[in-house]
Amino acid sequence: MTPTSRLELYETMVRIRELETSVESLHYSGRMHGSFHSSMGQEAAAAGVTGCLRPADLVTSTHRGHGHAIAKGMSPTTIVAELLGLQPGSSGGKGGSMHLHDIACGFLGENAIVAGGVPWAAGAAWASRRLGKDLVAVSFVGDGGAAQGVLAETLRMARTFGTPLLVACENNHLAHSMPSERTFGEPGSIAAWAAGFGMRAEYVAGDDVFAVHRLATEMIDEVRASGRAAFVEIEVWRVRAHSLNDPDYRYLPKDLGKSYLQTHDPIANAERDLPLTDAEAATIRERIAGEIAEAIDAALEGQAAPARLATTGVYSEAFEQEGRRRGW
Repeated sequence: MTPTSRLELYETMVRIRELETSVESLHYSGRMHGSFHSSMGQEAAAAGVTGCLRPADLVTSTHRGHGHAIAKGMSPTTIVAELLGLQPGSSGGKGGSMHLHDIACGFLGENAIVAGGVPWAAGAAWASRRLGKDLVAVSFVGDGGAAQGVLAETLRMARTFGTPLLVACENNHLAHSMPSERTFGEPGSIAAWAAGFGMRAEYVAGDDVFAVHRLATEMIDEVRASGRAAFVEIEVWRVRAHSLNDPDYRYLPKDLGKSYLQTHDPIANAERDLPLTDAEAATIRERIAGEIAEAIDAALEGQAAPARLATTGVYSEAFEQEGRRRGW
């Protein structure tokens, strides 16, 4: 990697962190309603994997996918507007936090159904290869998603039909409140399970964005060249509660996430590895904080979606037209 590309990975992580903390403030102040699933502490997975993709490559995500959206190039203004239920949002303000998408930058979207984005990515990757396109699809999934039957089914089909798919499993140690160690075993066990499908499956620590990027680049290049699916388990940690209104203190020691960040913060680790002085890091953080603040101000200028639009965009335009003709 060049010094410039290494710095870009760092800035992507800072941008994700700044967006997440800013949205938390909006939620606590009453500007945002509903669930908000923070990916704080998991930034290296989003930046490291997505940072080695081409613009035409595709990404699907989870309910904890704001970082993936930012890393793939989605506008922070569009993201915030959608989270706040405003019309400039990617779904016109009707989708909310768990339904971000931006086809223009290859972000096929989040999915509130656990592991629901994996078959999306596999289908899109398989279809694109059939059409002669040289692209790869990446599907982010959590350790909870790894326990879903649809993931096993998709891995088997992707392996059988030669699908250029990389499944990136962010093992943040908790499927809501269920420790992944109880379900699979120690970190690396999910990758070992995926290897049983006859595909390359690797494990990497997710507090080192450069290590994640090196492995992801190698695997994605291999997937693109061979057309064979692969799997990577990235060990991270869920620093925040499952969602902002979740009483995680009932099943986790208090301040566990905060103490984890003190030694495993991927942003702080990257600052040391680049290396950046405190002044250089502060300058970058202040610049990006200003960018996110401007994006939020722009989003807040949008209007809430009127009730009359509630039934639009639910089906394809052709289906809606046929429904009106038939009086549905």
